[in-house]
Amino acid sequence: MTRALHLGRRFVRALSSRPPRDRDVAWVSGILEPAELELWRSLPNHDRRYTIRVAKDVETRLAGTEYAGQPRWLAAALLHDVGKLDAGLGVVGRSVATVMGAVAGPVRVDRWAQTSGFRRRAAWYLHHDDRGADRIRAAGGREEAARWASAHHHPSRWPASGVPVPVAEALEAADNA
Repeated sequence: MTRALHLGRRFVRALSSRPPRDRDVAWVSGILEPAELELWRSLPNHDRRYTIRVAKDVETRLAGTEYAGQPRWLAAALLHDVGKLDAGLGVVGRSVATVMGAVAGPVRVDRWAQTSGFRRRAAWYLHHDDRGADRIRAAGGREEAARWASAHHHPSRWPASGVPVPVAEALEAADNA
């Protein structure tokens, strides 16, 4: 139920096309490297606003830890969803893809990636984690951000990602808050 509520809130917020606040964009600009910033700016407004919320939450969660003040973890929060760009889906299309994926299951979704049309785009959206890691690396972004993008929906991948457990837990909690 909590996940459904989280997704419902995200859907409602995503309906607004307003850009992030200038002060938030300035904050992001102080964290991301130029190539990362260009990649982040390619996200739609609703994704940029969302990743700012996630990154600020991560900053709060890591305050007072040995990981506080490390821009690499905030970059991971800001870039973790860039793979969604490959699907080219809007808010409604993403919602439909999410429901389709939940009903179809991972094996069928994997097969969709080999098809064409909406099912392929839905599969790309549902596999945005690995696609995002590829985008971050292609842009010359930080490896920590690419590894987190790849691992963020797969707790079993966290240990191999090299992201410290407290950071992974903060990133995951912020993404699902």
